Amino acid sequence: MSLSPVGAAVAALGVTQIVGWGTTHYLPAILADSIAAGIGTGPTLVLGSFSWGLLIAGVSARASGRLMDRYGARAVMTIASVLVALGLFAMSFAHGALLLFVGWTLIGLAMRSVLYDGAFAAMAALAGPQARRAISLLTLFGGLASTVFWPLGGWLDAHFGWRATLQVYALLNLVPCALLHARFAGARRPASVAHETEAAAPVVQERHTRHALRLAALAFTLHAFVQSAMAAHLVGLLGGFGFGAAVTVSAASLMGVAQVLARIAEMMLQRRMSAVAVAVPSVALLPASFAIALALPASTASAALFVLTYGCANGLMTIVRGALPLAVFGSAGYAERLGRIAAPGFVAAAAAPVLFSALLESMGSDAGLALLGVLALGALSAIVALTGMTRRSLRPA
Repeated sequence: MSLSPVGAAVAALGVTQIVGWGTTHYLPAILADSIAAGIGTGPTLVLGSFSWGLLIAGVSARASGRLMDRYGARAVMTIASVLVALGLFAMSFAHGALLLFVGWTLIGLAMRSVLYDGAFAAMAALAGPQARRAISLLTLFGGLASTVFWPLGGWLDAHFGWRATLQVYALLNLVPCALLHARFAGARRPASVAHETEAAAPVVQERHTRHALRLAALAFTLHAFVQSAMAAHLVGLLGGFGFGAAVTVSAASLMGVAQVLARIAEMMLQRRMSAVAVAVPSVALLPASFAIALALPASTASAALFVLTYGCANGLMTIVRGALPLAVFGSAGYAERLGRIAAPGFVAAAAAPVLFSALLESMGSDAGLALLGVLALGALSAIVALTGMTRRSLRPA
């Protein structure tokens, strides 16, 4: 049975999301120590070059979105895959800091286009009223990236070394990623605004667009800080509650399961709940998870509940970040708007691990969790304000 054009695009871009996340965001977790040892430096420099790449991604996010709106996802995503490959090849020849930073500069310029934001823009142009479902399916694929690439990267590093591993990663961004983007990421130019479906028309009134964009950017920037801090420090936070290594690792491993289950549940509810209706309860799970961690006595059950709730929130937030702006602002200029929303988030994600580490050292785990809870409440408040504005726009005059 042959796939529909949209189904084929989802499958193809799903593969490129697994490779894209696995060879960029999830690279340092496996290879940072090996790269540091290979070039005779500490892991801090290697992680610093990764943070530099995130900063470049943030600075270039709006421009890459504008290019995607103008020339279409196919061209931009294909070129971006080539840039990621060049960056990985450059890093594989590093003997000091220079080529590490050159490599992450190239990857940073491409990162926003090859990861979710670029794929979401492609789906908005290809799938029309089915874009929300396509976005949800893509996040299921992307959720498998660490499951695939952490063991793969570890095996390649152990058997062939980190330089060969980076070169394999580079080749994967050329074959299959660049080829799949060139074939399945949409037309050379985006569809005309005149042919937008009703589902892709903007909801928020034009005079409120700027304020709505600020609210969306605030919500997703706060979440980006929380997500980045948790990605770097979740195991340490659980250990700070006095759990042993076995309990800590077992509890942390539940996050991936929770993300996938939450995304499947969201897909099942799409016929009954709009993207606007789903947004607030999805984001509300984020502060709820930190309230659980702070309020319940330390136990294996409370640690598991904390991680499961946070994992559900994190999984749903990825969908909300793609589907809510499409529902609120429409598909015209969607890629650039995603870039405007995402840009400060990349900067926050780059700064979060270091800043949060300093806070943990000076004030402890409880203070760190409380801060993340406050930031999560801020994200929820911004989403409540944005969805309230959207609902008022939907009311008849």
